[in-house]
Order: sequence, then C-alpha cells, then structure tokens
Amino acid sequence: MKENKIIIVTMLLNFIVASIKLTAGILFSFSTLIADSIQSFMDFITDITSLIANKFGKRRANKTYPFGYGQVYYIANLLTGSLLFLIGIFILYQFFFFEGEITTNIYLLIAILTVLVMKFIVVKLLRNYGKEYKSELMIEAAKESNADFISTCVVMLVFILTLLKNYISININVDKIGCLGMSIYVFYTSIKMITHNIRGILVNDEENGEIKELMIDELKKFKDLEVKSIKVIKMSTYYSVFLKLKVNPNITIKKYLIIEKDVKRYLKSKNKLVRFIDIELV
Repeated sequence: MKENKIIIVTMLLNFIVASIKLTAGILFSFSTLIADSIQSFMDFITDITSLIANKFGKRRANKTYPFGYGQVYYIANLLTGSLLFLIGIFILYQFFFFEGEITTNIYLLIAILTVLVMKFIVVKLLRNYGKEYKSELMIEAAKESNADFISTCVVMLVFILTLLKNYISININVDKIGCLGMSIYVFYTSIKMITHNIRGILVNDEENGEIKELMIDELKKFKDLEVKSIKVIKMSTYYSVFLKLKVNPNITIKKYLIIEKDVKRYLKSKNKLVRFIDIELV
C-alpha cells in the first residue's frame, strides 16, 4: 500500500531524528534533549507497531473472530502506551539523578535545528499524504509526530534560556525543569493512550448507525441486490462491514461475482475508512 511506503520513509526519518537527539544529549549533557530523544524513539516504535497492526487488522473475519481482527489496533496501541509509561518513569528518574551540566555551543544548536527541520518534514509528509489517501493511520501518525515536534521546540526554548542563565536565579536549573515537564507530558500521553485502548478492548465492537444508513442508500443503486441486513463495526480507526444480501435468482454466478466485487470497490471508494467487507447470501 502507498500509505505503508510513506510510513516507512517517515519511520526512518524518526529513527535518524531520535539518534541525533540522543547522541547530542549525551555529548552535551543536555537532559531535556535526552528525554526528548526517548519520545522520538517511541515515535519510531509506534510507526512499526502501526504497520504491523495495519497488516494483521485487515485479515478476513472467521468463526473465531466473526468481526475480523480490528482489535489488533487497540492491542498495539495499548502496548505502545504501556511502554511510554515506563519511559516516563525513566525520564523522571533522570530528573532526580542526572548530574550533568549542559554545554551550550554552536554544534548543539545545529543539532537541535536539524532535528526540528527533519521533524517538520515528517509532519508535513504524513499530513499531506494522509489527506490525499484519506488514511487514518497516517493522520494519527501525523498527530504523534507533531507532538514530538512541539516537544523539540520546548528543547530549543530550554537551550535559549540556558544561554540566558546569567540573567536567571542561580537556584533555577532550566534543564531540570525541562526534563520534569517532559516526564509529565509523557505520563499524560501514556495514560490517555492506555485508558482509551483498554476501553476499546472492553467495549469490544462499536456499531456505527450513521454510516450504516448511508451504505443502505448507496446499495440501492445495485438493482439486482436486496439488503437484508447490514452491520458496520468500528475497530480502532477503521470500519468493518458485514452484509447479508439477497440477489436476483435469474443472474448467473459469474455476474454475481462481478457485482460483489463492484459492491466492495464502490463502498470502499465512498468511505476510505472501510477496510473490510464481508458479504453473505441469504
């Protein structure tokens, strides 16, 4: 899929960004940048889990999983949120015990500006292609990357304030405050992810009546079909559609197969979030 190719490109950029942040953070004893690099690595891991979930989530429904494998999106995001929470603990540990003193110079500034530009490119790629392909996966990835871009802007602010340390009280450690703020942000994001996806797993399937009515109207255009029942299930950001149809008994099997293919193509073209359509004849 085209969206997967874009995700792979941005995933590689995220890895480069995270590596630059971590290397610069360690070299210049910049604890806020080290904490930010952990979040960037999290962005990279999220891209990987999204690709895997996107692959497995499209598997056809069967007797064991009558509504398909859409819940794999919730499980992947739940694991990501749990890992992010553990990273928050690490960042908080760093806040209390990291004793390094930031070294401000032109090389650190170049590193921060470089990752800002690269992260801006990642956000633009995901947003533009997400809208073009109507891909919820890329749109969600764009939101995460934008959050990482904002956190890097905070790193730049901490860097600037450090340059002004002669004008700030000696009792204030701007780098420490930045690291603490980063840990709070990571905790907030992780708890939000965990609670949302636990709810998604426990609630199981969420039927969408609005999309259901729209699809019933769209299917009226197929004269040889009669809709006996339709169920539209939201699984994470995507929808699975389960149709029970009655067909004109006078049409041939070959013509029916052509119509079935046309129905699936047509419904997916009307709503790009529809990823799976199961048709049963009655």
